[in-house]
Amino acid sequence: MFLWYDSFCSFFLKSFRFLCNVTNHINSVFLRLQSHSTEDVITPFNDTVHVTEGDNVTLSCNYSGLADSLLWYRQYPRSAPEFLLLILESTGSVPYPKLRMSPKVDKKNKRVDLELSSTEVTDSAVYYCALRPTVTGNSLTLYKNLTAA
Repeated sequence: MFLWYDSFCSFFLKSFRFLCNVTNHINSVFLRLQSHSTEDVITPFNDTVHVTEGDNVTLSCNYSGLADSLLWYRQYPRSAPEFLLLILESTGSVPYPKLRMSPKVDKKNKRVDLELSSTEVTDSAVYYCALRPTVTGNSLTLYKNLTAA
């Protein structure tokens, strides 16, 4: 599995976007991660990671400023983004954990990780990390920011 980050325009305010394209080629998975941070609030940790299908992979973001909560979202092609996890920065706790997903916050270094264990082709999606609930979508579908701007 090959992972890399490229810059592009993201619709997420104060978020980081990972685009994962996964294909199955002789027991390997290919994930392409594209990213962009707005206002330099949250940025990628690594440029490239190589992984084999079935291995674990960690998506990481460094952030600055205050972050009461850190969030991860996933978006499949032609689908609305779906909320995955909320991580409370103060305690590092995850109120509603997901199978095969292990988030972690390093408050000292202002870093948030999302480990996907036993990667599969079905992990192909766009992944977002954000410092707060985020507004996104088109004119027909909006996801309301849950905190004041």
